[in-house]
Amino acid sequence: MRNVRINEAGHIVVKNLSAWWIPEIKVQREIHGTVYTVTGSYEGTELPDRKLARILLKNVEDAK
Repeated sequence: MRNVRINEAGHIVVKNLSAWWIPEIKVQREIHGTVYTVTGSYEGTELPDRKLARILLKNVEDAK
């Protein structure tokens, strides 16, 4: 856990605060009566929404 410190008040201080806001992701979708669940965790310095958009775009391009 580099770039992380705890200040005098006991609060976590990080450069990429959004990585601490969404440490785990869970998505559920029901398709024809079956519920599919995908879980994961976020690590990195890239913002989660930007990372997700990049991954989704790559998957769309690979499917062509």
